[in-house]
Formats: sequence, structure tokens, C-alpha cells
Amino acid sequence: MDKALVDYPDSEESDSPTATDSDVNKSPEKGNGRLEPPSSLPPLPEAFHNLYAYKSRTSNQDDPSLHDESNLLFNLLAKADDGTTSKEQIRSSLTSELGSEQPLHISLSLSLTLKTHERQSFIDALTTEVINTGVRPFDVRLANLDWAANYDRTRWFLVLQALQPSNDELNRLLQASNSVAKRFGQLALYSNTSFSGLHPILPHELEYVVGKEKLTAALDLTNITLCMVNKSTAIHECLSDDALIHLKSYKYSSVDKSLISKYILKHYWNGFVQLLPLWLAPNMVTLLGFFCVLGNVICLEIFVPDLVGPAPPWLYYSFALGLWMYSTMDNVDGKQARRTGQSSGLGELFDHGIDSLNCTLASLCETAAMGLGPSPKGVFTALIPCLPMFFSTWETYHTHTLYLGYFNGPTEGLIIACLMMILSGYYGPQVWTQPITDLVNQPELFGSASVVDVWIPFIFGTFLLVHLPACVWNVVKARRANSLPVAPVFLEWSPIVVFASSCAAWLYSPYSTLMRENRLVLFCLTMSFVFGRMTTKIILAHLTRQPFPMWTIMLAPLIGGAGLANLPRLGLPAVKPAIELWYLRAYFLFAMIVYFRWALLVINSICSYLGIRCLTISKRPAPNQHAEQNGSIIGEHLANGGYTSKNE
Repeated sequence: MDKALVDYPDSEESDSPTATDSDVNKSPEKGNGRLEPPSSLPPLPEAFHNLYAYKSRTSNQDDPSLHDESNLLFNLLAKADDGTTSKEQIRSSLTSELGSEQPLHISLSLSLTLKTHERQSFIDALTTEVINTGVRPFDVRLANLDWAANYDRTRWFLVLQALQPSNDELNRLLQASNSVAKRFGQLALYSNTSFSGLHPILPHELEYVVGKEKLTAALDLTNITLCMVNKSTAIHECLSDDALIHLKSYKYSSVDKSLISKYILKHYWNGFVQLLPLWLAPNMVTLLGFFCVLGNVICLEIFVPDLVGPAPPWLYYSFALGLWMYSTMDNVDGKQARRTGQSSGLGELFDHGIDSLNCTLASLCETAAMGLGPSPKGVFTALIPCLPMFFSTWETYHTHTLYLGYFNGPTEGLIIACLMMILSGYYGPQVWTQPITDLVNQPELFGSASVVDVWIPFIFGTFLLVHLPACVWNVVKARRANSLPVAPVFLEWSPIVVFASSCAAWLYSPYSTLMRENRLVLFCLTMSFVFGRMTTKIILAHLTRQPFPMWTIMLAPLIGGAGLANLPRLGLPAVKPAIELWYLRAYFLFAMIVYFRWALLVINSICSYLGIRCLTISKRPAPNQHAEQNGSIIGEHLANGGYTSKNE
């Protein structure tokens, strides 16, 4: 938006002659009824002229008849007045006391008062500062209406709020403007709060605000509604209206380079989704897949609680079937959403939230299938999937695209896991501890090593040398493309560093009895909720374009457990095994309650905001997949492209 300072006369210029109408209209552009701006000022965009005045201007005084926004504003004010109580009064500035229409205007909450000799230097300084921000052209999209006070909080105005751009350009421009204003002895605008939107002031004043209640009005192209919102109720996590508005314009993006997905599994998924009834909600499809893994874990606890075995062969086959069905459902839920017209941002959140819960559960079945038990290798196998899941989520937060390589965990990795479970059912889990040379006659290549011996180096090396560098590269590339600093993003690794180091410090401590007493299943169930909360918060922040979540309260007991297991290192007596066990049980109960309470809050808030249902088919379709904006004030024909599978 190009803006120039209005050259109002100050005290030093009070005697200068005023411009006449003829002075203002010396060079109108012929044919389109629009004035040509002075050569010393940048031209205004074409859309600005069309929006502001579509008739020829013949006076330097504002003419309300040139605006087609008046009727909309009158209707809005009438709706707002209908929703007020006897203690509230809204006074309109659209008309004078005699009933004539007043000129419309847009203003900021604070004016700059500059002397004549300061103006050009101020403009030069501001121009330089804005250029130095590196902000590129960006779109400003309006969201809703709210009440805002003037600088002295003596008058209240209805204001249009704008969505915060993806790279925070408005705040960056505001900071640049404030720094220049301070240099010229001016007060800073919005200096005590984070500026989340541009607020053009509409001339409606509120004389009374009752308690903590404020009136807000929401606009769309065809309807104007008013609702009472209690600002003291839950604005929890990323669930404020300013955050949830992004769900309406969110577009899912993914890149899957897997050849198996592209040439084989895609046809299988397209055929499988046709078997699902149209009354089955896409989120229920995701949940049914997760129930398959939960069934595996229940059977594991009943038939092979020591995670060593051998168990009945059918159990290992059921592990493979459950994991395969989970993967199938995970990949067809988005296709089901499109079949039923239920695509929404909630779909991706639900899908990836379930993936996060599943990280430590499916890997428990893999631990049992290999007969690793509650050993250091068993612990590593059960918890290692959390690392690639976290960094893929971190990568998606910054790039807004899910990247899956030619060889990736959700496809090739899962196929390998299923094949290993099938082999365990046929040969027994002891096959993985036999020398590889018994299976492949290559002693010079493998020596006496078994599959278990090379298992840990293989999966950790794949993560460290392939997956992690790819995530870092994509994030760095995205940050540089948007002229954003790279170094601060590595501080966002702190949650996974705390999670991984605390798990290792607790389970691998020689003073801990959890592995010796075979409590790995309970520990992994607890970590499922902890890790699920940690990564799902990142997914939610990605969907709603909110700051990266650096902490979750569910990590605190994990740090406490690690400290509890290492008290002798501090010269304190070791805790009794019963105390450590009850601590873990209490942690599990705490994590489960906190997780489900938070999950219900998030799901209910999103469903209420979008007008959809989570586990059943909504009577009306979810919002469309492309946001549209029409009209001179705001149009919210916004939609979601959020719910799709990883492999479209």
C-alpha cells in the first residue's frame, strides 16, 4: 500500500494561501473520471480508486455519495444496535445531528505531528527503514470486526481487523515505523502489545462497555451477525478467534516422492476407499485405524507382556495386519473426506495427532516381534520413532509442506516393519538374534553379527544421516526464501531434546528399576500422551500460524522422573522401586487426563468455529478448499484444504 503524508499546514504555514477547487482539479485524467496524482507522490493502486470513489471528484471536500459502503455500514450499525442492552449505547457518526451523511474516513489511533523542515527527512528515514526490513509485497486479508479504544481510551470504535500475514510483515513494518517515529520525538503506535492486524477505524463510537463483555460483529458477503463474546473465557493454546480464522484459509500441501506410493499403493488406496460407506466420517476412518494398533497393544500385554516371547504365531501376524490397516486408514481418510465433502483443517490435526500417539505404540509391537524385551535395545526401538516424527512436524511448521522422500517411514519403513512381524510369526522372534550368515551365506560381509546387532546402527544412522539433514535443509531454504533468520529455529529443538534426554536419563539409569521390572509398556503408554501433546501443539500452531510451542507442562513430570531415578548421583538415597512405579502410574494418569482434556477443548473449539462435526458427517458440507474474498469491506468465503491424506 502506497501512502503519502497529508500536507496539512502547521503553525508556521498558517498564513499560506489555501488551495482552491480549481487548483485541485487542474489535470484530471480524461475518460475515467479520476484525478491524476501529483508527480511528487507515488501513484495509488488502481483498486484503491475503484474502492474509494467511482465517480469524478470535482471538489476537495469529501462527498458521501461517492462511497458505496454507506448502506453496508448503516445495516451493520442497525444489527449491532439490536444486540445491545439498555446499559449500552452506540452512537453513530455516519450522520450528523441533523441527519445528513458525514464523510467516511479511515484513521489510525495516533497521529504524527511534524514541523515543515522535518517532513522530508522523516519520509527519507522511514523509506530507508522500511527497505531495510526486507519485507516483500504481501496481501492483507481482513478477518472480522472488534471494538478498539483510542489512545486515551476515552472513545471506542468499531474496527476492521486484518489477519496476521504468514511472515509477520505487519509487525516488522510497524517496528520500523515506530523506530523512526521515536527518533523524531513521536509516540510509538501499539508499542505495548503485539500488533496482529491492521485496524482501519470506522466512525462508530461506543459510549459504554459493560463489565468484561465486548460486542463483536462478524461479516460475510450475504449476512451480518452480532454475537456476545466473553473475553475472560478460555483463549487456550492457539484457540483464539485470531488464530482459528487461519483454519478457514488453510491449504494442505505435501510432497511424496516414494515410488511405491506413486506406482503401487496409490491404486490400492483408491480402490479401498470405495469400500467405505459414505456415512462414515473421515476422522472416524483415522480413529478406526488407530483402534487396530490399540488392539495390538492389548493383545501384546496379554500374550507377550515381557516383550520377549515367543508368543503364538498368530499374534505376530495380527501385529502386521493391525499396523497395515492403520497405515491404510491413515492414507484413505483424506480421500474419504473429499468423497463426503467433509474436508477441513481439523482433518490434518486429527490425522497427525493420531500419528503422534501411535509413535510409541506401534513400535512397542515391533519390539515384541523382535523379542528385544525391556532392554536398552528394546527401549531404543520403542522410542526412536519419536525423533523423525518430531523433526518432520518441525519441518512442516516452517515450510507448510509435508515432505516424504523416496524412502520414508510412513511407506517403506512401515512395509519393512510389517514384513519383520510376518517373519517373526513364521520363524519366531529368535530369528533376529541368529547370525546373519545363517540366512545369507556372506561371512566375510556380516561376520557373526545378527540382525539385532545391526538394527540400532541402521535405524539411528538412517535418521541422523538422511532424515534430519533433509528436514534442516528444507527449513533453512524456506527461511531464506522469506528473508527470515535461520539460527533461532534451532532453539525450537528444545522440546525434543528435553524429551529424549529425560527418557534416556530415566530408563538407562542404573538406579532405575523400570526396565528390570518390565514397565516398558506402561512407560510407552505414558510417553504416547506426552509426545502426542508435544507434537500436536506444533501441528495446531502450524495450522493457525501461531508461534512455535516451546514447552508443554507434560514434560515437567518426565524431568522429575529422570531426577528421581538419579538421586544417588547427587548423594541422596535411591528411591524404592514401589515409589518409582507409583510415580510412573501417577504420571500416566496425569498425562492421560491432561491430554484428553486438551484434545476435547481443541476439537470442540474448531468444530464450533467451523460449524462441522468431528466423528460424524455434518449435515452441511465443510467449508470449501479455496478462500475467496470479495467486496470492498470483507468477505469470508473461506475454506479449508486441510483434511487430506499424506498421499493424494
